[in-house]
Amino acid sequence: MDNKEKKILIVDDDDTSRSLIRQTLNDYNHVYEAADGVEALAFLQRNPDTSLVFMDILMPRMDGLELLVRLRLSPKFRELPIIMLSASPEDDVNLKATRLGATRFAYKPYRMALLLQMAEDLLNLPRKETDIVPGSLESFIFSRSQAIDSGIIVLEESAEDGTLSTLYFTPTYAMLCGYTAREYNALVSAGSDLLTTIPNDNFDSFRMSVGMIAEEKMPMAFYMHVQRQDRQTLTLSCLGEYYMEKDSGHPLVCLIVDTQELETERGGESELSHERLDRLTGISNRDTFFHSVRRILDEHPDEKYVLGTFDIDRFKIINDVYGTQVGDSILVQLAASTAREVLGKGACGRLGGDVFAFCMREEDFDLEGLLQSQRFLSDNLGLAYNLVIHTGIYPIVDREADISAMCDRANLARSTIKGNFNKRYAYYDEPMREAILAEQEILNDMQKALETGAFVLYLQPIYSLNFEKPVSAEALVRWKHPEKGIIEPGRFISLFEHNRFITNLDHYMWELTCRYLADRRERDLAPIPISVNVSRVNLFQPDLVSDLLSLLQKYDLTPSMLRLEITETAYMDDPEQLITASEKLRKAGFKLHVDDFGSGYSSLHMLKDIPLDVLKLDMRFLGDLEPSSSAATVLLGVIRIAQNLGMVTVAEGVETRFQLEFLRSAGCDNIQGFLFAKPMPIDEFEFFLDSCPIL
Repeated sequence: MDNKEKKILIVDDDDTSRSLIRQTLNDYNHVYEAADGVEALAFLQRNPDTSLVFMDILMPRMDGLELLVRLRLSPKFRELPIIMLSASPEDDVNLKATRLGATRFAYKPYRMALLLQMAEDLLNLPRKETDIVPGSLESFIFSRSQAIDSGIIVLEESAEDGTLSTLYFTPTYAMLCGYTAREYNALVSAGSDLLTTIPNDNFDSFRMSVGMIAEEKMPMAFYMHVQRQDRQTLTLSCLGEYYMEKDSGHPLVCLIVDTQELETERGGESELSHERLDRLTGISNRDTFFHSVRRILDEHPDEKYVLGTFDIDRFKIINDVYGTQVGDSILVQLAASTAREVLGKGACGRLGGDVFAFCMREEDFDLEGLLQSQRFLSDNLGLAYNLVIHTGIYPIVDREADISAMCDRANLARSTIKGNFNKRYAYYDEPMREAILAEQEILNDMQKALETGAFVLYLQPIYSLNFEKPVSAEALVRWKHPEKGIIEPGRFISLFEHNRFITNLDHYMWELTCRYLADRRERDLAPIPISVNVSRVNLFQPDLVSDLLSLLQKYDLTPSMLRLEITETAYMDDPEQLITASEKLRKAGFKLHVDDFGSGYSSLHMLKDIPLDVLKLDMRFLGDLEPSSSAATVLLGVIRIAQNLGMVTVAEGVETRFQLEFLRSAGCDNIQGFLFAKPMPIDEFEFFLDSCPIL
């Protein structure tokens, strides 16, 4: 394209300056004008093929520095030649403009021949869209482009005395402090430092936060106080990040201020106090997050929002292996990374432990950006352990629901992918909603079911391969609902564990089992030991041993008749506490079974650490069993280990004749499964014992 046909834009609030430059460019066919940065930005968005911009620095509404930053944030205008119009070569603002991406400078009074030559040179440059130079201040600001509307302050620390000064700040920040656009221009022109707006009694805290960011070289979210010209004090949520300027070697700290979380102090009382912040990470705590989300939804009734929660899979291992100091550091960095993604778009907070939450406009929600920031954090921790972060997302449909209920829906979506290393996020949908309603019905009916005896005892025989007869049984619960019929435990056990109702149900089932064992004795029937399940919640109760012994005493039974089944996952929750509880139970005379062995991740550790009597192997874990398969090799090895440790082995879930014969040849002691007998009510169980088949 001929240079004469290229588009040129002149941006200046002074009519005379625009007229002079336009006359100088008289030979060019497409010269346009804008009176400030707002008009210029609108023009450029409509005309991305613009080839050159003349731009004044000091203008109302949006000044040249802010427009310069905005243009350099966009790949479309990253390489657009921009000639900054300045009052004097000595003006300090020129240095700032250079560091923020200005191409050339023209100084008043303009030398028109030089101006024309400058334009001709720049128009002959090939227009390309290249990457921003890594390590540049421009690159640093570009990576935070989503926060530009919230305001940016770039601070630098003096190498001589450590004092802080402002390298750059957007008009947004100045206007928050009560300055008009004209006053802002005067401040910039005079090289004023808006750090003076921080009250003296808050400056030490602010300086300490900035110092920590520079020293630790990691992001940090915190609150800063600013005193406006009208003497009101603002509490601003901001994210501070460290940056080392490549050329000068000066450390910089970039503060991204979130105006959406703006609170005003009146009469010395702040609506947003530090008690409402998470003490470790500096972002909102649970209550503050709920408050912020409710306010956002109420103030933007026509906007669509999403709410998400996420946590670190098995975060406890990180604390155990690396220590809580490393764990806390990870949480701080994760909070800062999340704040950076959400800043200016919504709210985020720490709900507790390693669980975080966010809420933002649906149109602003960048799932891939969130996942990338999480992956980036994991890759740059310098640990051998990779973080696995799972996120649940709830598109907010019911805006009137409690925020805690919204978090529950996001949590539900997240729970569907827990333990899945290939899928890192899940959306809440209508089937999940239906599942919630069904679960709520169960929760509504559970207490009445316990009081009316709707939970009934089922027994599944355990068959000895050595003696070829039933030698014991496992007590299982079924819910005989008056309307829904029999409800399988898979539909309610996990719910009861979550709300701790499992404690009541456990005690109820233990009592039914003891009552049945005593009844068999009264009828002179052969005694048969029965194992009962002990949930993780009950296992760690300090009164567990005394409660069980009191129950046995009530029915005149010995501990050998009531065997206790614990799950392998209980070891994963708290190994030390489980070891202590197991030792107390065995000392009291109880025999311990470990249920579903092989379904967790700590099987061999558990065998090594905990005294056990019976090892129940989960056949589902082994999949399709073939004589030459790795599953067969693993099964043989575990059976031999158990025998060497003096344990009895029981294979659960045996369903085929081939499995039976393989287990017999492998030396397994007992089997339990549908091939032999399914769980059954007491009357069917006793009939089965009388007519037990020989396998």
